[in-house]
Amino acid sequence: MATSESDTYRAALVALSVGLTLSLTLLLTTGCQNTAVNLREDGRLALNRGQVPLALEKTQQAVDKDPSSARSQYQLGLVFLELNENLQAQYALEKAHALRPDDRQLTPKILDALAEALFRQDRMANLFEFLDKQVKTSGTTRDFLRQGDYLAKAGDPDAARLAYRKAAYFADPKDPEPYLTIADFYASLGDQPNAVTALRYANYVDPGNLEVAERLRRFDIVPGPTIAEAPPKPALLR
Repeated sequence: MATSESDTYRAALVALSVGLTLSLTLLLTTGCQNTAVNLREDGRLALNRGQVPLALEKTQQAVDKDPSSARSQYQLGLVFLELNENLQAQYALEKAHALRPDDRQLTPKILDALAEALFRQDRMANLFEFLDKQVKTSGTTRDFLRQGDYLAKAGDPDAARLAYRKAAYFADPKDPEPYLTIADFYASLGDQPNAVTALRYANYVDPGNLEVAERLRRFDIVPGPTIAEAPPKPALLR
């Protein structure tokens, strides 16, 4: 049966209406997300300027606009940490982690902040269970460094030392961060010889690192090939 001009006209109107509806929906959704991003950015700038109440206002608005944003939830956790609202920080950071459990850039930052929220609440059993879970599931260098940091803060230098050694053992061969952290650890204990040894290891794995060079000079040591020392790689169990 032939299609009449009126039928063709109606079909064209329906197609146009559907297209406009989809475009409007997309525009509204994108606009909402952009608003959330802008609010989060306003909150971040306020936090950097020390305007914590304003940072809380803007970041909470960003979360309200887009609760599925892990970055906004993470930032909200940071703001609550600044306010010493540590339980609220924990809740926001747990939401951020649930939303983005495997992001190579964001997830470690979330885990760092979550550990701090637990530490500030003096929930030590929960904290060390959380830290142990991370080293057993992902076992990255940063996981071991985080564990070592909080073991040291909790007054267990022997366990901290082991965690730091594991961090160094599993680190990239050119990554000086574990040795810099170990140097800080020994310096905090007043153990200058071991602090210097750790810096010599750092100088070996990253000879051009300016921070390593500066720290060596603080001990009146001139960095260079004669100072650098290859770090040992003993058999180590997780």
